[in-house]
Order: sequence, then C-alpha cells, then structure tokens
Amino acid sequence: MTSNKNVFIHNELLVGSLVAMPNILTLDRFQKLCEITSKATTREVVDYLVNQGIGQLSDGSVVFSSKDKLETILLAMNKGCDPERLSKKIQWKDFELFTSQLIESAGYSFERNVVLTKPRIQIDVIGFYRKIALLIDCKHWMKIHGFNIAKFSSNQIRRAEIFLEKRKDIESAIPIIVTLYEYNCNFFDRVPIVPISKFKEFLQNFPFYLDRMHLIENN
Repeated sequence: MTSNKNVFIHNELLVGSLVAMPNILTLDRFQKLCEITSKATTREVVDYLVNQGIGQLSDGSVVFSSKDKLETILLAMNKGCDPERLSKKIQWKDFELFTSQLIESAGYSFERNVVLTKPRIQIDVIGFYRKIALLIDCKHWMKIHGFNIAKFSSNQIRRAEIFLEKRKDIESAIPIIVTLYEYNCNFFDRVPIVPISKFKEFLQNFPFYLDRMHLIENN
C-alpha cells in the first residue's frame, strides 16, 4: 500500500466509492459496486482512502464504517466535488447520522428523530450542551435560497418553542439548520445556517456567539 497521501484520485471515483459505505467487502465487490473498470484503479482508490484515514484493509477485504462515509463526503467537498452530486449519493438518514456523529465527537449527548405530539412535530437531531438543546433541521437534498430559508427558519423556531414546552428539564433551545451546501448567509432571523463541512467547528465555538443566536428560554 502506498504511503503517499498526495496521490491524485479523480473526484468521480471518490464520489462513486460512497455506494460501498458502510460495508465489509472484498476488493472485487468494491470494484463492482463502484463500477470501476480495472483492478489496478480499484486498489489505487482503496489505498488512497485508507491513507486518508478512511476504511481499513484486512486480508483482502476493506471495512468502511458510517463515519468513513462522512469523512469521504467531507473529503470530496474539500476537493471541490459538486454538493448536488454528493446529495444524490446519500439518504436523509445518512445525513442525520453524520450530524449526530459530529455532535457526539464534540462531546455532547444527542437524540435523533425525536417526535412530539399535541401538536405533532419531528426534530431531526437534538444535541445537548449542558442545559441548552441544539435543535437541528438537516437539509441535505436542496440548496438554501432566500425564498425558502425564511420558511425553514420559522418552522425550526416553532419546533424549538414546542420542544421547550414539553421538556421542562431543558433551560433553553437554539434552532439550527445544517446543510450539505455552502450558503452565503451565516444566520437568518438569528437562526444559524451551518454547512456540514463547518458544523464541527460551529459546535466547538457556538457558546461564544450565543448573543447572535435565537436563544429561546424556558419559562
């Protein structure tokens, strides 16, 4: 296996590898799933991923975790891959899982797919920082534009208000929207709009910017 992390791998091959994740599979199976034409190219792709810390080779097989899929997406985005193409390679549940993993890696607890009734609402992911709940709406499948960001922000604020009415153990909540796409606005109506590529950094620093956010407090 090459130790050169700077080997060039075409973005098409990198994006194509997502269909094989997460999984435990032989190199032949990886080649077939990813529709790679040659064994040599297959090995180059696998070696490249492993050298990037993505996946593990063992006895002729390669092991990919769900975290590896997230790391591959972030790597592809850093290499300039089109987010719209990436969005077609992942499902909504993948994106929610990735968001949860980043929350957990930041040292927070989390809940996923939270459903409340009367009125019925569903919250994709909730991260808990001390007594603050981060209510996250995951948007992996569409670009955020001015005409829909107002609706998304308003809906998430309302979910946060209802959540606090139900959860008296939580002191406050912050509505957040996490996207696959980059967006040219960091906040809308004080609701953070955070691309997944910057979400870990956001989690590390958000306590310093509470005065800029729509912090809803429990009465």
